[in-house]
Amino acid sequence: MDLREFIDVLRRRWRFVVVCVLLGLGAAVAVTAVTPRTYTGRAQLFVATNDKDSSNAYAGGLFTQQRVKSYTKIANSPAVLQGVIANLNLNMTPEQLAKKISAQAPLDTTLVDIRVQERSAARAQAIADETAVQFTKYIDDIEKASTNAPPLVKASVIGDPGPPSSPTSPRPALNLVIGLLCGLVVGTAGAVLRQSLDATVRSAGDVRRRLGITTLGALPKPPRGHALSSQVVGTTRRDEALSQLTTRLRFSSDGRMPSSLLITSALPAEGRTETAIDVAANVARTGRRVVLVEGDLRRPRLARALDLPDTPGLTDVVTGEAVLDVALQSWGNGLMRVLPGGTPPPDPSALLPSPYMTHLLRTLEADADLVVVDSPPLLPYADAAILASEAEAVLLVVRTGKMRYDLVRRALESLDSVHARVLGAVLTGLPAERFNGRHPGSEATRAADAPVPGRRPTPQGEPAPVSTGVHARAGHRD
Repeated sequence: MDLREFIDVLRRRWRFVVVCVLLGLGAAVAVTAVTPRTYTGRAQLFVATNDKDSSNAYAGGLFTQQRVKSYTKIANSPAVLQGVIANLNLNMTPEQLAKKISAQAPLDTTLVDIRVQERSAARAQAIADETAVQFTKYIDDIEKASTNAPPLVKASVIGDPGPPSSPTSPRPALNLVIGLLCGLVVGTAGAVLRQSLDATVRSAGDVRRRLGITTLGALPKPPRGHALSSQVVGTTRRDEALSQLTTRLRFSSDGRMPSSLLITSALPAEGRTETAIDVAANVARTGRRVVLVEGDLRRPRLARALDLPDTPGLTDVVTGEAVLDVALQSWGNGLMRVLPGGTPPPDPSALLPSPYMTHLLRTLEADADLVVVDSPPLLPYADAAILASEAEAVLLVVRTGKMRYDLVRRALESLDSVHARVLGAVLTGLPAERFNGRHPGSEATRAADAPVPGRRPTPQGEPAPVSTGVHARAGHRD
């Protein structure tokens, strides 16, 4: 995962990261609230030799430093702590008191620092002071060379710091920083892990990396209440995305529009029929002759979506029950022609591979600039694969946030088995905010806004492309 992909993951999973950070901060606040306050009392000893001869001062200093290292090990010994407990009337054993006391010797010094942790500041300082006093007595006793001789070294209590004014634990600022960092690390790692384990199609970049196919377009959801219209020139983001998609189609087959285009999907309810209608209408508005064919003979939807009357259609033409010119219906004041499904056949998978179906497609290709075939889904039926083998090119519709990669991969394998030419994928169902500039660096936006290489100006006399989508009427889903 490169930096761009990492940033894209964080952008898509930012809510999860924020929740983890807030949980980390909440845990830090909770720990700070429940942790009892602890104060640290301090006392310091200075250890020196009793030799007054200055010539031996250096040797005495080295001797004392070596002694001090040993003293830190016995500062909380029972011999010292019993006197502390007796003088302060502490209700605890030497072992219990030893857990509260620590001693350290700063490097290259003859000092001994004694620290005592207690919940009471005054009690902590009293124990530290008394421990220092008892410790000096203990050193005097163990360092005497004989009964009447002075000790080799002498320990003296220095300084009088007084009781600590603020607790040493808990430390709210430090806890909050630790909670913030822990939440950020867990959130980031969790976002990356969720992304790696997510089997749902999310973006054009994911489709390219995981499936190895190009995304020709990414269509946002149509606006609510968008009525079916053949005249209104649309300016919505879906219309703009459709215009970009059809522009790419113009240069997808050696610099020309494919003569026939099958629009299919892995499963139902991915926006297949809606995409087929919009693509056909958008290309037709550029002045090209377009025929939209109902290829889903099991659940035909085009006639109802376009408010066409029930007339003979594809089935009737292939079986010889109707003439093609009669079955073709003009839609949108002549904008394009539509060949509906017609009479439902008993077995579509037996009708579609017939030579008559192949002849019908070739006839339509000869009479139009583009034939758009709305096919059934690939995985439930064999019909789509049969039609894909006859069409010049295939466009695979993939619904983001719903479709899994393994299902899309199976659909691609089905197309590959019939040697279909897959131009790429079209992502549908994308939230509108992915197209409103809030996330200009996202892969879906880059896919929709990428310039088309070799784009040429519209020739004289050729109608300019119009960014317009035609959407199925309310309640229609394929």
